[in-house]
Amino acid sequence: MSDLKTSLDAIKDKNFGYFFDKDKCYIYHTKFGRERKEEILKNEDIKTKFEKLTENIYKENGDTFGTLKKAFKEYLQYFGDKDTIHIKFYENGKFLRTKSEIVNKFSETFGKKIDEIDFNQGNFNDETFKQWWDKSINSARMQGNATNLLKDKGKLIENLKKIKEAAKSETLTKLFEALSKVEGMSATARELAYFLQFNLESNDKFPLANDAMINMAKYIFEMLNEDSKKKLEDIKKETTKTRNEEIYFNFVLDELKINENSYNLPKYYILDQFLNLIDKIKKSDLALIAKEKLAENDLDQSAYYKLYKAAYDFANLCGKADIKSNDLEGFKKLLKTHKNIIFHGIPGTGKTYTIVNNVKNIIKNENQMLITQFHPSFSYEDFIEGIKPAGIENGQLKLELKNGIFREFCDKAKEEEKGFLEKLEKGNFNEALSDHGYFFIADEINRAELSRVFGELLYALEYRGEKGKIKTQYASMRDDEDFYVPENIFLLGTMNDLDKSIDSFDLALRRRFIWQEMECDYDVIRDEIYANNIEEYAQACKKLNDKISKDIGEKYQLGHSYFLKIEFKNDEIKDSDMKKLFSNRFEALLKEYLRSEYNEKEIQTHLDDLKKLFVIEKNDDKNK
Repeated sequence: MSDLKTSLDAIKDKNFGYFFDKDKCYIYHTKFGRERKEEILKNEDIKTKFEKLTENIYKENGDTFGTLKKAFKEYLQYFGDKDTIHIKFYENGKFLRTKSEIVNKFSETFGKKIDEIDFNQGNFNDETFKQWWDKSINSARMQGNATNLLKDKGKLIENLKKIKEAAKSETLTKLFEALSKVEGMSATARELAYFLQFNLESNDKFPLANDAMINMAKYIFEMLNEDSKKKLEDIKKETTKTRNEEIYFNFVLDELKINENSYNLPKYYILDQFLNLIDKIKKSDLALIAKEKLAENDLDQSAYYKLYKAAYDFANLCGKADIKSNDLEGFKKLLKTHKNIIFHGIPGTGKTYTIVNNVKNIIKNENQMLITQFHPSFSYEDFIEGIKPAGIENGQLKLELKNGIFREFCDKAKEEEKGFLEKLEKGNFNEALSDHGYFFIADEINRAELSRVFGELLYALEYRGEKGKIKTQYASMRDDEDFYVPENIFLLGTMNDLDKSIDSFDLALRRRFIWQEMECDYDVIRDEIYANNIEEYAQACKKLNDKISKDIGEKYQLGHSYFLKIEFKNDEIKDSDMKKLFSNRFEALLKEYLRSEYNEKEIQTHLDDLKKLFVIEKNDDKNK
């Protein structure tokens, strides 16, 4: 094998990668990951073998996308009047639920259409705008934009004037140029501009260019073009002064053949829904369709299922359909044997995001999940039950026994416990989980004084159902039965290993939970960042963490969410971008980590060494 390894190391193609697994060796294309690999034998010509592998990958990409295009057109033909999981067409296209409803909510809130507001009149109400924003388009990803947007009314009005003017742009490239004048809210500006130009009566002028849609259009462009960089350069020669984003969107439009408005829907709206489908599709969606028992011989239902199956197959070619770090099937297996789980690890590994995302992909109703963040003043009275003020009566403060959030949640779950157990007896665990499972998520669980919060609940957590009945501290004030934690309750907690309050977990409580560690996932970095040199960047991130682990300690490493904050241009991550990320995001945090071990001079030396290490190695560096 040593001769083969020497030959493999001699390959300079940046798209080429290899790995050994037991007594076999595999080659793979770095863009598409180890999942799409090919075994290589020591007597085979490596270059020819890799060229054939690459050819097969792009042929598979094209064939799978062709199946998806056909399924999408069939869906448009037969399902234009349906409201489904991801695709949102309604009443034959005359009312588009997702976009026009947002625009209509603006009109209802202000009494005027979104494009009729005259910010120069001075009667603009930023509080009303905030209400519309929160109800209509805000999300976890947009919260930072909302904060920046709303904190300064003067700046807000000036920005909205610029966005309103920019929305008149005829192309996406011109829109981006016009929005460059908007301060500190680029993602928000693009979203609002889309709603300002949205018109059901005529073709929209540019697509919804949020980050997810741009990345998905680019992803398709790169999936279908083997030399995507050259393809992009050739197109730009023909269409001067056109931004990459517009090229990506137009490429997908051309592939879908929906430039003509043949479906009585705005073409960019159709494109938006198509890209959204691929971006959001999960295996659980296919299971949900199958659960509704859609008949294969019914043409409408068949078109619906075939679209989702084709979207999943295409998105999953690069692992886009089910994010590996979420590992939904592994999560379910864990739930099958454990009902009390703590997800812990270094900061920035997406612990809360992963749990919430997985639970959302399982449950049928949003009432089956409750998330709360623990904190130092969180108490037994907040969690289980306690005496609390209930107003004034006859001039006296009235006190009542009130349930805490966990007891209330358990009471809701008890209504579904019987159905949960019946389906378990029949061996239908996934169905029991989806229909009747209840998930209580305690974010940063170790920040509270847990022995006080949980009280006598330790017994009920270990012995679920009526066999685990307990008398609570206020049992004498109740006429109802004793308290127990139902069989269909899952208690999930998150915590950072670095948090000093980890000591609040006493041994008795620790034994009631199983502990799942989450580490920096470099595959997430590869999947989420679209750069030509993403493999080199991922390796640089790992090298930095290895050094931190060696010099400071394993628990001080950086999670993948820190590395996702890199900002770069022209599809290439440069050393200057990485130095900026290090200075703005890592340095202050690492300085705090080092402070307990070193003096100020030594701290700076260590920081300088780490910063020098965090670079993308050139080929010359690797060969030294």
